[in-house]
Amino acid sequence: MASDDSRPKVRMLLTIGVVAVSLLIGTKFILDSYYLDMTESYEHGLLPKTEQLDQIRAEEHEAIDKGEHGNIPVSVAMQTLAQKGRDNAGDLISPKPSDDVDALKGWSRLKREVHLPPQVTTTAPPPEPMPMVDAGAPGANKDGGAPANNAKDGGAAPHAPQNNAAKDGGK
Repeated sequence: MASDDSRPKVRMLLTIGVVAVSLLIGTKFILDSYYLDMTESYEHGLLPKTEQLDQIRAEEHEAIDKGEHGNIPVSVAMQTLAQKGRDNAGDLISPKPSDDVDALKGWSRLKREVHLPPQVTTTAPPPEPMPMVDAGAPGANKDGGAPANNAKDGGAAPHAPQNNAAKDGGK
């Protein structure tokens, strides 16, 4: 078998690579500019002329100001709403409960009953707040919290007596 031991032509390979990359970049630039030009011309054709837009806008403003098509002018509606308030303004804008039950549909998939705790109402007055002294720390007793002289428990409050009597009468 024959083999070629000559050196590769690196310069020619690099030249061909640079030319190919530059052609690809140039082609992309040309196609992008063509696409942008065609898109802008199409969108520009869809826009109405400015004279027509100005005329349509003027007609709409006149209709709103005059209150055509069974409506009242916006300025009159604003004054009426400010004077009467929303509750007395009429049936169309008065607040009323909604008949929409879509928000309740998800609750039907709840598997168990939800029991709320009973509401507890008390007639007892609220407890009196503790006096605050020394930067918000609760007030101490007159002795400063020192243990009682002969107390083995360090001055702690006595426990409530426990009722250990049998409930069945001791039988």
